[in-house]
Amino acid sequence: MAETYLDYDRDGAGIELWPEALRSGDRIHVAFRAARVVGAMSVPHYEVTVLDARCRRVATLLRGRARPAGGVICVDWDGRDDGGAWVPPGLYRLRVESVGSGLRLERTIYVEP
Repeated sequence: MAETYLDYDRDGAGIELWPEALRSGDRIHVAFRAARVVGAMSVPHYEVTVLDARCRRVATLLRGRARPAGGVICVDWDGRDDGGAWVPPGLYRLRVESVGSGLRLERTIYVEP
């Protein structure tokens, strides 16, 4: 049986963001180290979501399998929710999960007014 490992860091050190804050009309780039699957040829299944202050899902950036480039998975967020509306300014949580492993990374994103 395959085992999946995803680096976990309570402080979000495993997730890189650039720029650090999201400005109106811009995109924020998100990069994280890919999970290693030991003993299998399959590609890990990820879920990358943006959560509001109450931990409600605002946007889904990735749901499914992703093949890393150079060991890294990259996604973008334009500041819109899943319905296409701009999110209000404030603090949001970016959550990266390796589905099925129970492991995740989180990092705070600031959306500027």
